[in-house]
Amino acid sequence: MQDSDMLARIAKGDRAAFSDYYRIHQKRLTAYAMAILAGDREAAEDVVDEAFLDLWKNAAKYSARGNAAGWIRRVVRNKAVDWLRKFGDQKVDLQAQSGPVEIDESPDPEQQAASLSDAEWLKTALAQLSLQHREVVQLFYYEELPLSDIADILGCPANTVKTRLHYARKKLYAQHHEMAV
Repeated sequence: MQDSDMLARIAKGDRAAFSDYYRIHQKRLTAYAMAILAGDREAAEDVVDEAFLDLWKNAAKYSARGNAAGWIRRVVRNKAVDWLRKFGDQKVDLQAQSGPVEIDESPDPEQQAASLSDAEWLKTALAQLSLQHREVVQLFYYEELPLSDIADILGCPANTVKTRLHYARKKLYAQHHEMAV
């Protein structure tokens, strides 16, 4: 079933459709919110839950124009930006974050250590990027969305998305180069 069909069912008060929609999208939307919130899993989960509460209350407002999944993503984005306005774009203590870092399960311990080190470095480096840069990196590289979809979600031209990606890559490269020196 398509997202727009599920939203129509949710608008009619269908709890099963709401549960299905939550199950399908919650994990990806939490990852997206974490990117905006510099890795703060707890805040991201709260933001996503608030967005789904709004979805339950306001599903009838979805006009069926555009991408339904993009609509809930914009709600999550707005909630995350509101959270940042309220609490500030704090740099998160990444050591205190819950959730395991995924490790390459190669039998070679040296490769495992290098993989863990790379994952930790990337998590730290992403948290140091600005909101705009974290967000485009998440949407482009992790969610593999096309530039036009990212532009729609962010409400900006595709060229702005390209520019943000360029500067995000440049900053990540600089951070990586500093670490290697």
